Amino acid sequence: METISVSTNVVQYAGVMDSQDTYNFIKDTLTGMGYRVSETSFVQFGGNNYAITWVAKKLLDDYMAYKMTIKLDYRSLSESTAIQNGKQVKVNTGELKITIISDLLLDFLDKWTSGVSKFVRPIYDKMNQDVINQRKTAFENEIGDFKSTLKSHFGQ
Repeated sequence: METISVSTNVVQYAGVMDSQDTYNFIKDTLTGMGYRVSETSFVQFGGNNYAITWVAKKLLDDYMAYKMTIKLDYRSLSESTAIQNGKQVKVNTGELKITIISDLLLDFLDKWTSGVSKFVRPIYDKMNQDVINQRKTAFENEIGDFKSTLKSHFGQ
């Protein structure tokens, strides 16, 4: 498998949030975009600080896939109350940093690593360079839309 780095983006927010709602919103957004999301780590440290890492993959065909590694870093969370729809609800205040690391995966199934395929793959990649570039550009646009969706969720 070959990994082509596409970009690293960061969205930050500080203020009132429902951490569970935010978690669900981000995961549902990725799923709605066609990604399979798996949580790879959850680390709690120093009280109400924790970090979650997800890997989200979208298969384009049997050769190329999009991969996003998403790190949610919650800091200084504290519980408070707010009025929502005339009712008092529990919310969190704190900071959230979302890091999105994006990669384009080639031969993610490792079908082109042995035999004659191993020697044909460089030729195949060269012949399909336009397709690879188009998919990379489409992925960059998709990441931009995802980042905008996150910012709008936080009112930014």
